[in-house]
Amino acid sequence: MKKLIISLLISGAAILTQNTMAADLDTDMWALAKNYKAFNKAENISDALKSLDAMKFAANDAKQSVPNKLKSLAKDDVQVVGYQAGLDALIAEIDKTATFVQANQLDQAKIEAKNLLTIRDENHKKFK
Repeated sequence: MKKLIISLLISGAAILTQNTMAADLDTDMWALAKNYKAFNKAENISDALKSLDAMKFAANDAKQSVPNKLKSLAKDDVQVVGYQAGLDALIAEIDKTATFVQANQLDQAKIEAKNLLTIRDENHKKFK
């Protein structure tokens, strides 16, 4: 009985650890889309930065996963590397957009953020 309880505790801890490490890719992509919309509706710097921070978190978390069509490939495969590069480009554009927000240029930031959609569309064609 003692071994069963220990086994259950270890299994539970492993499941909890796995769940806190990274969201699944669909959840990250949903978070990106949701926060992009929130960013475009933001009327102040605080709300805009909050949305961009959530987008950056989701993009970084998405780097822990790969799309289903790439799951059978090695981590150093050109397609997997390309997927990671696409997320890096997205993160860089989020950072660039944030610099406009931090400079109190929210309207310019929203124009800059349209590049996020271009990056998304290009990478969805390749990897979705």
